[in-house]
Amino acid sequence: MPAAQASFRLKATLLAFMALQNACLNLFARWSRVKAQTGEDYAKTSVIVVCEGLKIVVAFILLKFTEGLSWPQTAEKVYRETADYKMEAAKLLVPSTLYVVQNNLVLVAADNLEGPVLAVFSQAKIFTTAIFSILMLGKELQARQWVALFFLAAGVSSVQVSMMENKSGEGDAGEKNVWVGLTAVLCACCTSGFAGVYFEKVLKGSSLSVWTRNIHLAIIGVVMGSVTAYVRDGDDIIGKGFFNGYNGVVWSLVVVQAGGGLLVAAVVKYTDNILKAFSTSVAILITSAVS
Repeated sequence: MPAAQASFRLKATLLAFMALQNACLNLFARWSRVKAQTGEDYAKTSVIVVCEGLKIVVAFILLKFTEGLSWPQTAEKVYRETADYKMEAAKLLVPSTLYVVQNNLVLVAADNLEGPVLAVFSQAKIFTTAIFSILMLGKELQARQWVALFFLAAGVSSVQVSMMENKSGEGDAGEKNVWVGLTAVLCACCTSGFAGVYFEKVLKGSSLSVWTRNIHLAIIGVVMGSVTAYVRDGDDIIGKGFFNGYNGVVWSLVVVQAGGGLLVAAVVKYTDNILKAFSTSVAILITSAVS
């Protein structure tokens, strides 16, 4: 019983921190865009690169202290776990690539759908996550759990739609192709669900430290993020500087987002993606309450 209680406390604590982190991330992201309108704007793609770099540093520090190693021993451990388990590290290319694809699909969907429509259909990721958890991990969901997921998705959708309806200037801007938008958002939900469950399977099926896994994932993120930053914002970054427009709010956004990346791995490792989706949805409700 004590072990089970400790496990429950750990899961509850992780999920609570996950909800809080997501709420803070939403607020800082919105605040940073407001601040950018009154000063120098920053390249959003550069934030991803800085976040991934910070995750490498923090994961390295956490690995050192959780394992009780010296700095050289920690570096040696990361090197050995990378060199000796190349295929394990390579497996993380799958979710990393899918997350890049997902982000681009969301951009296509945003260009072709009204905000409320996008918000509603985006909640399909809750169901795709559940379906892939059943297919890939052998999870079983009872009828009441499916009903709970449905009401969760419906509740979050209604909150997001009501938030968008309160914004001025929301509406058609340019030519839209609804079928392209719907296809893009549903494909994004499928890639999100598959990538999340695949990452969960990799984490739980390996003896490697969760922090080493985070280092591997973040290194891939730095490489992919750097390529994306060069393609999308290369001229601005070269002309104005990589950290142009960074202020206290943007750096807070970087810290919160990097911390969230590490927290996601811990949540997936010790709980599952369905509970992660629940905590993310709770964060949307918290954000709407304090906005």
